[in-house]
Amino acid sequence: MDTQRLVTHAFMSHKVGLRAEHLGLHKAICVLLGWDSIAPPDTITWVPQVLPEAEALAQKEDLVLWPPIVVIHNISMANNNPQEQKVVPIEGVQAFLRDKGFVGGKITVCLGRPADQSVMVVKFLGTFTGLAMAERLHKYFVENQRGRKEFTSKNKGDEEMGKPDEGEEQLLYGYMGVSEDLDKLDFHNRKWSVVKSKKEILDLANDPVKTDER
Repeated sequence: MDTQRLVTHAFMSHKVGLRAEHLGLHKAICVLLGWDSIAPPDTITWVPQVLPEAEALAQKEDLVLWPPIVVIHNISMANNNPQEQKVVPIEGVQAFLRDKGFVGGKITVCLGRPADQSVMVVKFLGTFTGLAMAERLHKYFVENQRGRKEFTSKNKGDEEMGKPDEGEEQLLYGYMGVSEDLDKLDFHNRKWSVVKSKKEILDLANDPVKTDER
């Protein structure tokens, strides 16, 4: 109830100079809790509307880290038995990316958190092209059933962990970084990352180019 009162205050407050900040807080908490963050402008009293699970997930996935980031996990490192773990170094992740066609100076790979090589961060340029590349890598993991959903399931112990005798590629799970993934980034990337709406970025990319009318 305290959270609901806080969000209601954030939406209803019209304090001069702080309206944008209040609405930002309102949206952030709504996304976190799976509430509808969109309210008609003529709303008099805001009340939370719980979204269906699919819509709540879509709302979370819209708030991407920028510049675009793909978080990659080595699933074997989550195994409690050290003998069942297999380290995949940064060079191994880079080789995997090259094999999938991600080459050149447009991406960087570094350790995430914790820095035990269980989490790698792949950072793309903050451009439309960089976003498209990040989405392509995200889609690869989803299509090969090694995306966020599968990683979460295995990490909870619902499925068997990856074995060290599996190929390095099969141990890697990944997904596009969203706002809730900030704690997986190293200090430097976390400091320079912001949260943006992917829908707004794509809307900007699809806007018609205006020409001079004479």
